[in-house]
Amino acid sequence: MEVRIRGRGIRFTDETRAHAVGRVSRTAKFFDRLGDVDVNVTRVNSHDTDHRFRAELSARAAGQVVRATGEGDTVSRSVDAASEHFERRLRRLSQKLSDRRRHRPKPDVRAGGRRRRSDRPDDRHTSISRVRRPVGKPMTPEEAAIVMDEMGETVVLFSNVETGDLNVIHRSKGGWLELIEPA
Repeated sequence: MEVRIRGRGIRFTDETRAHAVGRVSRTAKFFDRLGDVDVNVTRVNSHDTDHRFRAELSARAAGQVVRATGEGDTVSRSVDAASEHFERRLRRLSQKLSDRRRHRPKPDVRAGGRRRRSDRPDDRHTSISRVRRPVGKPMTPEEAAIVMDEMGETVVLFSNVETGDLNVIHRSKGGWLELIEPA
């Protein structure tokens, strides 16, 4: 991580530059994938406020731009206020990313994941998910097999053009196609 310091209307002494770099470098412990940090310090000319300096910190972290500002009566205090705000934002982003990882859906059995306890067939509670898909135009079993391969499905329900009945074609565990017709 590189810290780039810029100032508008300000001359940095070696002490203030070292203080800013040290303070901003400490924020890296809150987020391990932090990009280069830009520190912009400007002099504020306002009669309404006691603060004379404003520091803005910005960096890329986890594909997002994180910005924080702080004001103070000296350059060091404005950098301190901005870095505290920056730390809070990085902690919040880190927590958000870890919560997202923690609440990620469990792997599906069909996708090659391990079977969860609730997926076992001997469980008392069975859940049925209903998916409504239009049957579409009537087709031959060969056309249904082509549609099944194109869509990446394992089962296709179709209206058979030869018999006029609803049929199901599916790929068995052995890899061959099976056509299910009503009796």
